[in-house]
Amino acid sequence: MPKPQPEYDIKDFIRACKGNGGRSSIVALEGGVRRTADRDFNLKTRDAILSFIATGGLENLEFVNSIQYRRSTEIPPPICDAYHFKSGFSIGYISFFYSESNKKWVIKSFHRDDACGPTAFEIAFRNAELLTESLEGSE
Repeated sequence: MPKPQPEYDIKDFIRACKGNGGRSSIVALEGGVRRTADRDFNLKTRDAILSFIATGGLENLEFVNSIQYRRSTEIPPPICDAYHFKSGFSIGYISFFYSESNKKWVIKSFHRDDACGPTAFEIAFRNAELLTESLEGSE
């Protein structure tokens, strides 16, 4: 059985984030994306999130899956691509799709993915007792 493939070329999405200035932008954020990006990665604004993506913040991208966005009002519903990525001590999760009706990329999810476990850097820093409370979060 062939390995699942992304619906979109990730380079197209990253390129859209790079050229995404102004109010008539081509990348939009779903409801809770700004809140989780702030909480998990200290990215407080839409521009900060897009800049993070555009400048290589999504390190070691690993494709997770492509699934229909069931809550969409578009017919047919768009396909969301999801990836894990590394950023410093965290493993993150991003999901996005291209809306044909709005002609925009939409970031559906952007948050830390604790289900993936700690990164090798985090384990090493914990073992060396160099990880401060502010980086550990609520543990």
